[in-house]
Amino acid sequence: MMRIFRLICCLLCCVAGGMAFASEPQQMKMFSRETLSPLKFELSDSDWRWLGKKHAVKVAVYSPENPPFDLVPDSSTVEGISADYSLLISRYLSLRMTMLRYPDRKAAFNALHSGQVDMLIDDAGPQDSEPGGVIASQSFAPSKTALVTRETSLARPIRMNPDARIALLRGYLSDHWLAANYPNAKITRYGSAQSALSSVAFGENDYFIGNLTVASFLIERNYANQLSVADILPTVENGPRFVFREDETTLQRIINTVLQAIQPIQHKLIFRQWSQGPDLWQFQSPLVLSKRERRWLEQHRELRVVINPLYAPFTMFDDNGVFHGISADILRVIHLRTGLNFVPVESDTVTDMFSLVQHKQGDLIAAMSYSSARDDRLMFTRPYVQPPFVLVVKNRLGAPANLSAVKTLAITKNNTLIAWLKTQYPTITLITAKNASVAMQLVNEGKADGAVHNLIGANYMIDRYFRDELKVTTRIAEAPARIGFAVRRDQPELYSILNKALADIPPGDISIIANKWQGTPDVKLDTWAVYRSQFYWLAGIFAILVLTSLVWNYYLRREIRMRQEAQAKLQEQAAFRTTLFNGSPVPMYVIDNQLNIIGHNQSWAAFFTRDQQDLDALPLTEAAHPLAKIAPALREMLAAPADQPPPQRYQINNGEEERTIVHQAVPFTDNDGAVAGLICSWQDFTEHEQLLKALSSAREHAEQANRAKSTFLATMSHEIRTPISAIIGLLELTVTNKTPAESDRESVRVAYESAQSLMGLIGDILDLAKIESGNLELTPKWVAFDTLAAPVVRVFDGLARQKSLTLSSHIDVLHPDEVYIDPMRLHQVLSNLISNAIKFTEQGAIDVQINCLPQQERQVTLELIVSDSGVGISAQDQLQIFSPYKQSEAGKKQTGTGLGLAICSQLVTMMGGTIDLHSQPGRGTRVVVHIPVAHRQSLASPAEVIEEDARSIQPLRILAVDDHPANRLLLKRQLTRLGHWVIGAEDGEQALRLWREHDIDLVITDCSMPVMDGLALTARLRQAQTRPLTILGLTANAQPEERARCIAAGMDDCLFKPLRLPQLEALLRKVPRITTPAGEVTLAALVDLNALHQLTQHDTALLHGLLRTTHDENLRDSELARSKLQEQNWEALASCLHRLSSAAQIIGAGGAGKLCRELEKYCEAAPEASVVEVRLQAALQAIAEFNQAIEQFLKQADAAAPGEPPA
Repeated sequence: MMRIFRLICCLLCCVAGGMAFASEPQQMKMFSRETLSPLKFELSDSDWRWLGKKHAVKVAVYSPENPPFDLVPDSSTVEGISADYSLLISRYLSLRMTMLRYPDRKAAFNALHSGQVDMLIDDAGPQDSEPGGVIASQSFAPSKTALVTRETSLARPIRMNPDARIALLRGYLSDHWLAANYPNAKITRYGSAQSALSSVAFGENDYFIGNLTVASFLIERNYANQLSVADILPTVENGPRFVFREDETTLQRIINTVLQAIQPIQHKLIFRQWSQGPDLWQFQSPLVLSKRERRWLEQHRELRVVINPLYAPFTMFDDNGVFHGISADILRVIHLRTGLNFVPVESDTVTDMFSLVQHKQGDLIAAMSYSSARDDRLMFTRPYVQPPFVLVVKNRLGAPANLSAVKTLAITKNNTLIAWLKTQYPTITLITAKNASVAMQLVNEGKADGAVHNLIGANYMIDRYFRDELKVTTRIAEAPARIGFAVRRDQPELYSILNKALADIPPGDISIIANKWQGTPDVKLDTWAVYRSQFYWLAGIFAILVLTSLVWNYYLRREIRMRQEAQAKLQEQAAFRTTLFNGSPVPMYVIDNQLNIIGHNQSWAAFFTRDQQDLDALPLTEAAHPLAKIAPALREMLAAPADQPPPQRYQINNGEEERTIVHQAVPFTDNDGAVAGLICSWQDFTEHEQLLKALSSAREHAEQANRAKSTFLATMSHEIRTPISAIIGLLELTVTNKTPAESDRESVRVAYESAQSLMGLIGDILDLAKIESGNLELTPKWVAFDTLAAPVVRVFDGLARQKSLTLSSHIDVLHPDEVYIDPMRLHQVLSNLISNAIKFTEQGAIDVQINCLPQQERQVTLELIVSDSGVGISAQDQLQIFSPYKQSEAGKKQTGTGLGLAICSQLVTMMGGTIDLHSQPGRGTRVVVHIPVAHRQSLASPAEVIEEDARSIQPLRILAVDDHPANRLLLKRQLTRLGHWVIGAEDGEQALRLWREHDIDLVITDCSMPVMDGLALTARLRQAQTRPLTILGLTANAQPEERARCIAAGMDDCLFKPLRLPQLEALLRKVPRITTPAGEVTLAALVDLNALHQLTQHDTALLHGLLRTTHDENLRDSELARSKLQEQNWEALASCLHRLSSAAQIIGAGGAGKLCRELEKYCEAAPEASVVEVRLQAALQAIAEFNQAIEQFLKQADAAAPGEPPA
């Protein structure tokens, strides 16, 4: 037991020892780049004596590092703003400082309380809770709380969502402050600012709230193109400071004295080393504004800034519509200083920009050069940049070198140089441009010899949009372009605020912004330019050390330390240059004067295949080297070096393929100033050129398609309008003719034929579309050889006779019984050929021959020959006669689209045949078609004869649904003509309601309708039907996909417009219905029930009464007619027949009425008794059937439910 107890004690001691070792602080070496400048401060004698006794202090810092205040470049060194200030204090007070690093803030404060350290550097900012028993010095750096967002252009206001995701440092700001300002936000705390900012940059959070100095440093270093400071928040200022135990008031007082004595310029120098952005010290004091200006600022938090998106690099938009440029960055700084938000308003001309501001559609112009004419309209602020005016000309030999050689000059309206130019160069013609970019475009297009622009804008535009096309040749005038903001004259407060904000921005900050938007030119590497700043820095340090040696007694130790630091810095710079060279994605290599490769980066090696990895051992002069073709140009460059040698384009092989590159080279010199070699690089443009070629090819194809479409539309517009005009004109004559004549029948016939022609035209277009898309399929079957030509020839026989032409056909005597072919497509080919022959033949004959040429045992070649004596076709037209929409010169005088022969050629090719045309102008045309087909003897099959009496089939109850009134009327008339009972509906909902009210046998519905289309109606009917119901679709889209879609929706079949009466009658015969017993005839088969309902205004009682009265009168008149026949009283008989025909005509029984009318006319002119007896018997038989149908109708009506149509 005692042994186990000892073992446990040993384990506890080991754990405690390990924990103690883990919490031991790490001694760090402070590193600073600050130079010691003279400083005046006063301490009391007691404070100096206290320092004399103290000699050394221990300073605590803690993890994690908090750049730029606290950075750990290696495991034993600390640098940053805190280290800079600590070393300054140490040197000024002659104190030896020892810095100890603790794992966290709590451990550091515990060490301070326990006396392990004398003071602590706390740069964590406002914390949720502060430890007690401590006192602090004044802050040695600004403490502003920044709001950071992914929005990189902050000229527009930031509107934070209530439920935004915010990242903060652990312990930064109290939960009470966050709940008061962002009650619904999702807060996530991180251990370091780098982690928090990274979460915003990569979309894990929307915003970061933290120290402005820390945020600015990290954004500049890591997230310059991803994050930006959106605003400065009003929080408790608790900047970085030194913290002491509450009994260390002497040390606190001494530190505060030194911090207060440091001049502002020294503070700014320290911060400038760590941040190149806006001066953070200016945020320490607010912008000095008058009371009136502050009141105006509170009332106007958002301003509309008018910008020209083409005025680069001052104002422009990116692909996402975000405002960028020099002016945008200046406005961003003003936003941070004043809180003003700016909403961009786009305008592309100077005139429009002034108009927007003057008409109060904008508050200020973001960038405008000053002129006296413009100053009369708006107030201009102090300029923020003043580039010189320059002359931009074409980049070619003979371009004007100065204004004396310019004849036409493009310049913006009201430019400040206009008056000067008119005075100094009166012979120059000034061309007013909407803006400076348009002025440069006029020069590029050759519409002007030169353009006036400022140097910054001209260089930017030339570098990005007019490279190698335009150039700057000289400066114009002495006065620069004073570019600033412009506001209305009724806004003096805004004018003053902008001027004060611009004056508050240090010139260096504006220079940084301007340099950011100016491209860096290619220059020769100069070692003096590279190491000049480091030389001055080392010389300054050495001079300071010499001067300090007179005061301080430990000069030698500091000199050694400074030299060690300088050596480390040089090593870092060498490592940086190596990383920069090898990390570049552009292939780079260095050659000496003998064109030997003395170095290259990794991208250069990756460009070539593994078989060529040893290329760096070969000089460029070797023919085997892929870069050998570049060697002559490099040798000339070494012989006559230039500051900016132009890039050259080459084709080189990388071991796998030829690649297109743009090669550049810059000479470098040795210590004696002689050229020692070249630094070369290239960019691979292979994919870029391939893309340009692909785009060019795609554009050519698109233009060809567009031309084909235009030809198609022009042809179809003419060909469709011609028959439609005939149809409309003839039908108009018929409709407006108040006295119908026989000529109306001819008009309707011609309109009918024109409509048939139009339908044939549309059919040709659909056939051609199917053929070209590959959707047309052949359906071959066994066809009797004798029937191949006869049906087609009969169709065209009448048309040939109208033109007094002879149409003959001849069939080979020796032919098989049947051949295997698609008869419909064969007839289509033959029809097109015969139709063309008749169309282009004015006199003579057309001959059609069908021959059978032997080929194999089970196969023959079918030969079709169509010959005519027409106008013929020229040899030039024959080359394109089989192309779609192509016609001969004679064909252009006829009606047609030029699709017939194209379709014939395509169909014959699909059937595996050939088509040849032989023709001469004036001597006719001969078309020969050869198609290989299988053949066999005919197979006898029992003849099936089905005889059907149409009067024995009961008419259908049909519901016709179509939203188009004309189509609905036509369908109802067709169905009524076929003897069926029809009701109409204009949409699916109305049809569904009528179906529920009536007993319907068949529904014919249009597929595309508003409210409820045919497919939805079919689905509803199939769900609700309780007895068999036939549903047929009707559509003008004659595509197989449409029919399949209708059948899938539940329809029995799908019909395509227009419907022909024979087609409709044959289809309706297949619809199930209740058959009528033999000898019985329904009323619907004899009369138009729809017209009868309209006659009685849908009054069922009136209809039934009318029918009963007609039935009774027919019986009485029939008996009277028989008696008058016996008496041979022809006048009285005619009177009876007149009453019978009148009654039948009123009801609509046309058959019975016609028999009675004809017999009535016969009786009026000395008739023969035997003839009258026979004809009266037939008429009275029709009247009897009519009466029988009325009786049957009335019986069904009495048994039917109200509203249901009778059987």
